[in-house]
Amino acid sequence: MLRPVTTLKPLMISLAIASLTACGGGGGSTGSSDNQSPASSNTPQPTVMQGQFLDSAVEGLWYQTATQSGFTNEFGSFNYIPGESITFYLGNTFLGEVIAQAELTPLDLMTAFDNPDKLQNLLRTLQTLDADSDPSNGITINPTAQEYLDQFVLPLNSPAFLFEASTVVQNMISAVTNGSDLKSAVDSFVHFRETMLSTRRSVDETPILNLLNTTWDVEMTSSVCGEVTNSQLVYRFNILGITSTGYHRLDETVDPDSGDVSCKKAGYGIFFNTYETEPLFTCANQCLDSDLNRVIVEQDQYGDVITTLNYDQVNQQISIRTTRFDGEENVTTTRILSRR
Repeated sequence: MLRPVTTLKPLMISLAIASLTACGGGGGSTGSSDNQSPASSNTPQPTVMQGQFLDSAVEGLWYQTATQSGFTNEFGSFNYIPGESITFYLGNTFLGEVIAQAELTPLDLMTAFDNPDKLQNLLRTLQTLDADSDPSNGITINPTAQEYLDQFVLPLNSPAFLFEASTVVQNMISAVTNGSDLKSAVDSFVHFRETMLSTRRSVDETPILNLLNTTWDVEMTSSVCGEVTNSQLVYRFNILGITSTGYHRLDETVDPDSGDVSCKKAGYGIFFNTYETEPLFTCANQCLDSDLNRVIVEQDQYGDVITTLNYDQVNQQISIRTTRFDGEENVTTTRILSRR
């Protein structure tokens, strides 16, 4: 049930509605006239492929490529031509842009420049908006939710505590979910991890990165400090394992007079791990998409620890975000590895 959408994308939506009316289905594509000249009819047409957007299958996201557009259907399906970039929207909220492929997830939309809490904000939102509150059987953004979301931009790219407290999010919860709270961050990550484990390996066969004999410079940030710190940390991948040299952590300090929080580099050393003992990089020279885009759920004596790994092939950057949920303040440390 498509309808005009306000502000950011009225032209692309109206074009998609016309296309969808003509051909039906959960996604749109550009059409061609029946009155083609003989020369144009002999021109090879690019093959339109179908992909799937998953945190479970998500129905109701708007997508746009150079030639295709529409809403993802009940299977999370979207259309694309290989090599095209694809953008996704939740109502009027831009989610991200990425090269289209057979399977995409919220993790694929993250970049090294995003706030470290953007992924958890998006996962919690999608799972909260699910029409039957059971994301295990698919996520449906129903017409009521769509109409509300078309009017506002959600502050996804902000710290989690600010996102939760924002008026837009609180009003969304009241208007669309009968006042229930946002899904918990940990539960949202656990569900997303199960989705990744059950689906990505089935379409993931070709290695996309050989780490052996490569060197990566590391930039660390902390969601508490809110600053970028040159950690002087370097990862070197050789035939035997991984050597990391430099400062391995950020320690928070509080000014006793002003109360301001800052970070300083700490934990200097030279460490070596084999590929068998370093859980992030066991793939070594045969790294698949699923090796470099995944979620790790662990626990320590303080609480839950969630680590997400995300590889940006275009910019050759690996983002490692570790969030500690200790029942009080959630702190995320981000490491951005840039290939030399």
